[in-house]
Amino acid sequence: MTSDANALVDTSFLLALCDRRDAHHAWAAQVAQSLRGPWLTCEACICETDHLLDYLVPPQSRWIYELLHAGALQSQHLLPEQIAQVHSEIARYRDRRVDFADACLVILSDYHPKLPLATADVADLSAYFRGRRARKLLLPAH
Repeated sequence: MTSDANALVDTSFLLALCDRRDAHHAWAAQVAQSLRGPWLTCEACICETDHLLDYLVPPQSRWIYELLHAGALQSQHLLPEQIAQVHSEIARYRDRRVDFADACLVILSDYHPKLPLATADVADLSAYFRGRRARKLLLPAH
Protein backbone atom coordinates (compact mmCIF):
# COMPACT_ATOMS: atom_id res chain seq x y z
CA MET A 1 0.00 0.00 0.00
CA THR A 2 1.57 3.23 -1.11
CA SER A 3 0.47 6.76 -0.46
CA ASP A 4 1.72 10.30 -0.99
CA ALA A 5 0.34 11.33 2.40
CA ASN A 6 2.39 13.29 4.93
CA ALA A 7 0.59 12.03 8.04
CA LEU A 8 -2.11 9.74 9.35
CA VAL A 9 -5.08 11.36 11.09
CA ASP A 10 -7.79 9.89 13.26
CA THR A 11 -11.34 10.89 14.14
CA SER A 12 -10.32 12.96 17.17
CA PHE A 13 -7.99 15.10 15.05
CA LEU A 14 -10.60 15.57 12.32
CA LEU A 15 -13.29 16.48 14.86
CA ALA A 16 -11.02 19.00 16.56
CA LEU A 17 -10.07 20.53 13.23
CA CYS A 18 -13.65 20.81 11.95
CA ASP A 19 -15.33 21.99 15.18
CA ARG A 20 -14.12 25.37 16.42
CA ARG A 21 -15.76 24.64 19.80
CA ASP A 22 -13.69 21.48 20.35
CA ALA A 23 -11.22 21.74 23.25
CA HIS A 24 -8.39 20.71 20.91
CA HIS A 25 -9.32 22.92 17.95
CA ALA A 26 -6.34 25.31 18.32
CA TRP A 27 -3.94 22.35 18.49
CA ALA A 28 -5.51 20.69 15.42
CA ALA A 29 -5.43 23.96 13.44
CA GLN A 30 -1.75 24.42 14.33
CA VAL A 31 -0.94 20.84 13.27
CA ALA A 32 -2.89 21.35 10.04
CA GLN A 33 -0.82 24.45 9.22
CA SER A 34 2.53 22.88 10.04
CA LEU A 35 1.84 19.44 8.56
CA ARG A 36 0.45 20.11 5.13
CA GLY A 37 -1.65 17.43 3.53
CA PRO A 38 -2.53 15.23 2.09
CA TRP A 39 -3.37 13.33 5.23
CA LEU A 40 -4.35 9.68 5.21
CA THR A 41 -7.08 8.00 7.18
CA CYS A 42 -9.34 4.98 6.88
CA GLU A 43 -12.95 4.85 5.75
CA ALA A 44 -14.10 4.00 9.27
CA CYS A 45 -12.65 7.27 10.61
CA ILE A 46 -14.36 9.24 7.85
CA CYS A 47 -17.70 7.59 8.68
CA GLU A 48 -17.24 8.15 12.40
CA THR A 49 -16.23 11.79 11.89
CA ASP A 50 -19.15 12.46 9.56
CA HIS A 51 -21.55 10.91 12.05
CA LEU A 52 -20.23 12.90 15.02
CA LEU A 53 -20.06 16.19 13.12
CA ASP A 54 -23.66 15.71 12.04
CA TYR A 55 -24.75 15.82 15.72
CA LEU A 56 -23.37 19.32 16.21
CA VAL A 57 -25.77 22.24 16.13
CA PRO A 58 -25.64 23.30 13.40
CA PRO A 59 -24.35 20.11 11.70
CA GLN A 60 -20.75 20.47 10.55
CA SER A 61 -20.25 17.34 8.41
CA ARG A 62 -19.67 19.47 5.30
CA TRP A 63 -16.10 20.05 6.53
CA ILE A 64 -15.10 16.41 6.13
CA TYR A 65 -16.36 16.47 2.55
CA GLU A 66 -14.52 19.70 1.83
CA LEU A 67 -11.26 18.14 3.03
CA LEU A 68 -11.87 15.10 0.83
CA HIS A 69 -12.85 17.14 -2.24
CA ALA A 70 -9.83 19.41 -1.84
CA GLY A 71 -7.49 16.42 -1.66
CA ALA A 72 -6.28 17.41 1.80
CA LEU A 73 -7.65 14.14 3.17
CA GLN A 74 -7.31 10.74 1.55
CA SER A 75 -8.87 7.45 2.52
CA GLN A 76 -7.22 4.09 2.11
CA HIS A 77 -9.42 1.08 1.53
CA LEU A 78 -8.82 -1.74 4.06
CA LEU A 79 -11.86 -3.96 3.82
CA PRO A 80 -12.56 -6.76 3.17
CA GLU A 81 -8.92 -7.70 2.62
CA GLN A 82 -7.69 -6.76 6.10
CA ILE A 83 -10.79 -7.73 8.13
CA ALA A 84 -8.88 -10.54 9.89
CA GLN A 85 -6.19 -8.07 10.98
CA VAL A 86 -8.79 -5.56 12.16
CA HIS A 87 -10.64 -8.24 14.12
CA SER A 88 -7.37 -9.44 15.65
CA GLU A 89 -6.56 -5.89 16.76
CA ILE A 90 -9.96 -5.53 18.41
CA ALA A 91 -9.55 -8.88 20.21
CA ARG A 92 -5.98 -8.10 21.32
CA TYR A 93 -7.04 -6.12 24.38
CA ARG A 94 -8.96 -7.74 27.20
CA ASP A 95 -9.14 -4.70 29.48
CA ARG A 96 -9.97 -2.08 26.85
CA ARG A 97 -12.77 -1.68 24.36
CA VAL A 98 -11.26 -1.06 20.94
CA ASP A 99 -13.64 0.53 18.48
CA PHE A 100 -13.67 -0.44 14.83
CA ALA A 101 -12.31 2.88 13.56
CA ASP A 102 -9.35 2.80 15.95
CA ALA A 103 -8.54 -0.80 15.00
CA CYS A 104 -8.64 0.09 11.30
CA LEU A 105 -6.37 3.09 11.87
CA VAL A 106 -3.86 0.98 13.80
CA ILE A 107 -3.75 -1.54 10.94
CA LEU A 108 -3.39 1.32 8.45
CA SER A 109 -0.46 2.63 10.50
CA ASP A 110 1.17 -0.80 10.23
CA TYR A 111 1.23 -0.29 6.46
CA HIS A 112 2.64 3.25 6.88
CA PRO A 113 4.79 3.09 10.04
CA LYS A 114 6.92 6.12 9.11
CA LEU A 115 3.97 8.50 8.89
CA PRO A 116 3.27 10.50 12.05
CA LEU A 117 -0.23 10.10 13.48
CA ALA A 118 -2.17 13.20 14.57
CA THR A 119 -4.57 12.29 17.37
CA ALA A 120 -6.16 13.86 20.43
CA ASP A 121 -7.04 10.36 21.67
CA VAL A 122 -3.88 10.11 23.77
CA ALA A 123 -4.87 7.29 26.14
CA ASP A 124 -6.21 4.86 23.55
CA LEU A 125 -3.74 5.37 20.71
CA SER A 126 -0.73 5.35 23.04
CA ALA A 127 -1.91 1.99 24.40
CA TYR A 128 -2.55 0.52 20.95
CA PHE A 129 0.99 1.28 19.80
CA ARG A 130 2.73 -0.34 22.77
CA GLY A 131 4.67 -3.34 21.52
CA ARG A 132 4.74 -2.10 17.93
CA ARG A 133 7.56 -0.40 16.13
CA ALA A 134 7.87 3.16 17.33
CA ARG A 135 5.29 5.52 15.91
CA LYS A 136 5.49 9.28 16.03
CA LEU A 137 2.30 10.54 17.64
CA LEU A 138 1.35 14.20 17.25
CA LEU A 139 -0.54 14.92 20.46
CA PRO A 140 -2.06 18.01 22.05
CA ALA A 141 -0.21 19.47 25.03
CA HIS A 142 -1.91 18.71 28.31
